[in-house]
Amino acid sequence: MSADSPAPMPHPTTRQLALQVAGAALLGTVLTLTVILPTEYGMDPTGFGALTGLNSLSAPPEVVVETRFSAPPEIARPEPLPFRQDVITVPIGAFGRTLGATEYKVTLAEGQTMVYSWKASVPILFEFHGHTTPTDGSPAEVMDYGKGTAQEGNGALTAPLTGIHGWYFANPTFEDVTVELTLAGFYTLEPGLIGIH
Repeated sequence: MSADSPAPMPHPTTRQLALQVAGAALLGTVLTLTVILPTEYGMDPTGFGALTGLNSLSAPPEVVVETRFSAPPEIARPEPLPFRQDVITVPIGAFGRTLGATEYKVTLAEGQTMVYSWKASVPILFEFHGHTTPTDGSPAEVMDYGKGTAQEGNGALTAPLTGIHGWYFANPTFEDVTVELTLAGFYTLEPGLIGIH
């Protein structure tokens, strides 16, 4: 070894290594309890996070929402009576024996809401619509909501007009069919079945 070479570092003893590992583990545990848990997970077992304000780092950002005190009635509309729920079985005769069609309607005032589900024993033709019921001889105002062929349907209706709203069901098969209609909301359960064929 030349005179310019640095002296070799002495190797740590087993006791020194054990002390270094234990110290690192202790420091890691202290940092986890006092810093990492409060800032990352909102947990503060030692109280250090609250004392230093670290807890606020894990809190979700505060969202300020403007409050409006004048919601229009289509957003929040009070009703004089509680909502109702009904399950109705609608029979539809076979096409080969009768005309195989019927309607089921309920009464809703403009703005009232009804949710519905219907399911037929086989795929059927349907039209979902509503219309006014004028008493002065003027023509009714009619609005279509949907039509097609299906075995079931689900949805919600906020009545665009005061009148009767519901379904025309047509049975294209040569066997009797039933439709189970489930309703909930603010409506009057009339007129019900119309023109059973």
